[in-house]
Amino acid sequence: MRKDIILYILLLATVTGCIKEDLDDCETTLYFSYLGDGIKEIFPQKIDKVDMYVYNQDNVCIQKAVLNKNELNRQRGTTLNLPSGQYHIVCWGNSLNDTRINDGSTLQNSIVGAPHYFTKELISTNDSLYFGERKITIANEGYKTDTVFFGSAHIKMQIELEGLEVSNTRETTLPIRMEMGNLSSTVDFTKTFSNEHISYFPLINFDSNTQKFGAKFNVLRFNNDNEVFLRLKDNQTDKELYTMQLKDFMKDNNITVDGINEATVGIRIRFNGTSITVKPWDEEVIRPGL
Repeated sequence: MRKDIILYILLLATVTGCIKEDLDDCETTLYFSYLGDGIKEIFPQKIDKVDMYVYNQDNVCIQKAVLNKNELNRQRGTTLNLPSGQYHIVCWGNSLNDTRINDGSTLQNSIVGAPHYFTKELISTNDSLYFGERKITIANEGYKTDTVFFGSAHIKMQIELEGLEVSNTRETTLPIRMEMGNLSSTVDFTKTFSNEHISYFPLINFDSNTQKFGAKFNVLRFNNDNEVFLRLKDNQTDKELYTMQLKDFMKDNNITVDGINEATVGIRIRFNGTSITVKPWDEEVIRPGL
């Protein structure tokens, strides 16, 4: 009977507290959440990979983890085993082929950007990046749960080009070259976007179904009040065909990205012989999470 009582007390202590010497590691389950612009959980539909960084109260990175799609399908989160203390969790969602993470000694000099930015090559896109962070306190009080909430760190761009000669698709060189300039080059681990401005040169493709040229790509976030421009040039003559200030286009067409996670800017540019008309392009109006 006495042995049963002692065993019960030990089991109770194991469940309700961290009983290792010196208040050693306590288990914390960390869940991941992304609601988009609505109230429904859409993390599984939007985020396929998470790079997680754990910082202590001195802002020193003490732990890193990469969670792939299979791991996220099994558990929409992860388990931490850390000593009592205060921690800052930083997570990046969808750091795939078009993202490079340079983690430095501080949050501010740890930066994320397109791989070609770091190698000084032409950038065409970056991944559909998401950012999450959470400050947690782990105490000697047993099992704990917490949640990291994600937000978007990218904007989707969709450009459609009408009126170009379809016969040009047989040529080695596409008829149009596209540049999107004055974009932020990187974003740091505090989700502060760089003031260094760079250009993206998106890949233009031909859609045989619509018989139109176009480009779909991601850029790091910008605000409604921005300095971003879109420029089209003739690929053979290098002649500038059209340049627009994105801020003016967005204002004229009531397009906003501020406060919207799943932000998309769609632009349809039509070549009418000697003139060009520009209007919004809504390929598919979807608000994930609604």
